[in-house]
Amino acid sequence: MSYPPQQPPYGPPQPPPKQGMSTGAKIGIFGCGGCLVLVVIGFVLLFALGLVASSEDGTAASSPSDSADSSDQAAEEPADDTAEEPAADSEVTMTATNAGTVGDTIDDTVYTAIDIEIVNNSDEAIDVNPINFSVVLADGTVVSDWADTIFADIEQLDVVTLQPGQRTSGQIAVVGEVEVASVEMGDLLGLGDPVVADVQ
Repeated sequence: MSYPPQQPPYGPPQPPPKQGMSTGAKIGIFGCGGCLVLVVIGFVLLFALGLVASSEDGTAASSPSDSADSSDQAAEEPADDTAEEPAADSEVTMTATNAGTVGDTIDDTVYTAIDIEIVNNSDEAIDVNPINFSVVLADGTVVSDWADTIFADIEQLDVVTLQPGQRTSGQIAVVGEVEVASVEMGDLLGLGDPVVADVQ
């Protein structure tokens, strides 16, 4: 007599339990992952600090297109050859100031005296002579009467040759009590431009 095959007493056999990771493996994996995270964070921080520093210093790099645009603009804008140059000190300057009225050394003629100062800032010597002066009155009249004022009681402007860097001062006069608007100094030959000063 045959018997049916017998089943195990507790059902089908159970698979063997899975073994978990060892503590050393876990520490190794988490340690490497943590290092990687720290490295990434470090790079991000360095990049951010670099951008902040470059923006504060104004040294942020421009894009190639910006550089190309600026170079094109520089090429399109020609140099301005007509730009005004700063005024040079190589010139003759004169100041004129009203000194009031004065008398005559001989009679009772009245004159208007003008204080004059001339500075030679040019590169050449200039001649200063009272006979080369004329005045413009407030009404526009031009007066050049040096011979008529030769006896005016003033400190006459001397006849001198001013070398570059030198200066001289003195007075000229006009007959009568008049309002003088400006003084003009020409040269002996009348070839150069006159030096003009408004009377203060």
